[in-house]
Amino acid sequence: MHIYFMAGVSTSPMFMEKFRNAMHQHFENSGKTVYSELLFPYGDMSRRLIRQLWEVRHDMRLGYRKLNKALGCNRVLAAIERNLNDGKDDRVLLIGHSGGGVAAVHAAALLLARRPGMKSSAVVMIGSPRCRIPAELRPSVLSLHAEGRRRKGISEEISTDFVTLLGSFGGWNLGLRKLPSWQVDKHAPAHIRTVPIIGGHADYFRDSTPYLNPTGKSNLEHTIEAILSWHSIS
Repeated sequence: MHIYFMAGVSTSPMFMEKFRNAMHQHFENSGKTVYSELLFPYGDMSRRLIRQLWEVRHDMRLGYRKLNKALGCNRVLAAIERNLNDGKDDRVLLIGHSGGGVAAVHAAALLLARRPGMKSSAVVMIGSPRCRIPAELRPSVLSLHAEGRRRKGISEEISTDFVTLLGSFGGWNLGLRKLPSWQVDKHAPAHIRTVPIIGGHADYFRDSTPYLNPTGKSNLEHTIEAILSWHSIS
């Protein structure tokens, strides 16, 4: 089993390491042979933030036929393909935080196009902006975002992670009388779940005070539990 963790923009080199180690250990304990690696599709905190944000925005806007021009996924595909066997039995799990989730979706789509006989790659987007998910990939994509909070004067709950409100899963359909109508979830992943973390966008992988709930359960534990309960990675 190959697990690739994809960081978002301006990320510390160690930001996702506890998360990566915990996930790696879980699958090893279940009897799998595991290879895992942390990748930086848009660079780490040493690279200019404005440039990284521009590249994520560029990739989010790409249509299906232009995914080969995606900047983030092309930087990590070489590392992924280098470690895959020639056989078709490799199981690939791509987990991206923030903009890394966009790169993970694009990388999975290109892997399927280049290796049509391989098993479908599973993708987990954590606190990621919305982007178009190719139809053949949608059943294998899970999107996680922080649980919402009610705000004064607003009836619906709003996620504490503002990044997940950026972008769109929407697309145009022909509606009644063949008139175009906008479908907000046309390109959405098949699986979307909330995570009851304390904090917001940067806090999914926190494992100590003040990111523990009253029972002592950490944000990191909530995030891992949501992923492991998803049937597509069993």
